[in-house]
Amino acid sequence: MTTMTHTHKHPDNQTLPNNILLEKWADIGFHWQGEIAIDELPRLNEQTVGGGPLQVVFDLAKQDGILWLDYQVSGSANVGCQRCLDPFAIDLSGEYRLALLNDDSEIGLVDGAEYVLIDELGESARRLLPVKDLLEDELILALPLSPRHADCEMLVESVGDEIEEETQENPFAALAALKGKLS
Repeated sequence: MTTMTHTHKHPDNQTLPNNILLEKWADIGFHWQGEIAIDELPRLNEQTVGGGPLQVVFDLAKQDGILWLDYQVSGSANVGCQRCLDPFAIDLSGEYRLALLNDDSEIGLVDGAEYVLIDELGESARRLLPVKDLLEDELILALPLSPRHADCEMLVESVGDEIEEETQENPFAALAALKGKLS
């Protein structure tokens, strides 16, 4: 049997809070919907070269005794191609689900889903959930390690004609000459 608590909307504040207070929102649920500019996420901003705002929906709700953070993202960020250095868009759209567990004994209840232990989120007695940091972590993981255009044809200028072939001396030639004299 799935029990879902009624989710209350966060007050009409257009800015996603950095943290939400678990003791306040865990039982009644939390919902936030809005836009987040990439420059509001400094670690993501360092790895991108701009992009439009991201549309984000956050929901925090208890289901079968487990606290779940669900979020959907729509939008893209621009990254620099590792071959030609020209920017191109990477789609960051996706749905993410994270279980917030009180301790290790609950790991078996989430059936292999991604989870985080609430105690690992910080030593705060107020148990703040860093929603903005969790979102930013997921978006950074969605970026490719080595971004390249799928059809990048980097122009490589032929420099072979400009380089004169130099005959390099064998660094051991002097030793070979000495060896002949010593024998």
